[in-house]
Amino acid sequence: MLHILRRANEHMLPSHLFFGPTHVVLGVNNFCNLRCLMCDVGTGNDESNFGANLVGAKTRSMPFSLFQRIADQMAAFCPNAHLAFSFTEPLAWPHLGEALSYAHDLGLYASVTTNGLLLPRCAEKLAAGRCRNLSVSLDGPETVHDRIRRRNGSFARAVAGIKAVAAMQGAPDIAVFCTITEWNVGTLREFLRVMSDLPLKRVALMHNNFVTVEQAGRHNLTFDGDFHATASNVFESNPERIDLSGLSQELMQIERTCYPFAVVIQPHRTSPGDLETYYRRPEAFIGRRCHDANRIMMIDSDGEAIPVHGRCFRFPIGNIQALTLKQIWNHEKNSLLRHTLKKAGGLLPACSRCCGGFGSAGRA
Repeated sequence: MLHILRRANEHMLPSHLFFGPTHVVLGVNNFCNLRCLMCDVGTGNDESNFGANLVGAKTRSMPFSLFQRIADQMAAFCPNAHLAFSFTEPLAWPHLGEALSYAHDLGLYASVTTNGLLLPRCAEKLAAGRCRNLSVSLDGPETVHDRIRRRNGSFARAVAGIKAVAAMQGAPDIAVFCTITEWNVGTLREFLRVMSDLPLKRVALMHNNFVTVEQAGRHNLTFDGDFHATASNVFESNPERIDLSGLSQELMQIERTCYPFAVVIQPHRTSPGDLETYYRRPEAFIGRRCHDANRIMMIDSDGEAIPVHGRCFRFPIGNIQALTLKQIWNHEKNSLLRHTLKKAGGLLPACSRCCGGFGSAGRA
């Protein structure tokens, strides 16, 4: 019943939501320790919406007192919301273990998303802090992953960390997320075979989220201003270089194979025609509407609230040091975004390849 009422509220009165967020995403630092080829942060494109949302904060690491303020307000305003330590690399945040324990003591459900580089040395604090879910980003078999991440040994350290966490008492459920790019197509089956030796609950193969220069230009003809769009995740990576026929065959073979964990393809696009649309016609919408704008809020290391999450537009809403979570949630700028999305039919032109339109947010 609660779900039905929430959906009705989102549909009929998106400018004022009577229900709090389902997820609060934290950007606890403004730097990353890897240089991934498909990521704006990794390619040094900090001026893009995605890059600036992740590393644009002035504060290098969120003060613990600021985290406490957020957690305390979650416990009061949205105690059932999922607290996600996601950006930019939470394992490099010195307060993570203490923060997980603090959240657990408040009864909050907390998860961590990481690139895994620091996982071996953080395994104990994740288990001790009662982290509920751990998501690790890996990009293929060892040589492929290390090439994409531009760090030799990064795959081995992530795998060692997964094993170390799983061996701990009170270990979280562990999932792996793999972004599909031109560099790992043809190696995804091998990747899943390697993953089969690890104690995983799920492996998700993610079609990359991106905005092309042309998409951003079309979007800005109508929605420039607060909703200004920029190209994203296309500076080193190029969706047009992906072998779509090979990818289709590989994904279909994967779907016919049994693995010791659930395999999710998101969005579920496996046929040559569907992949042609996804990667060659980014102006075509895959989903029908953005659900994340009604469910998620992100707060960076300055305490600044970012609309929805790191992949959304970059415009100031308010700072948690001056406003409450409740005030930010129905702030006029959040309301304007939700109203604009509804008026446009559910998605704006720059939203066509964002996970908010067809799935959940967030990965490292």
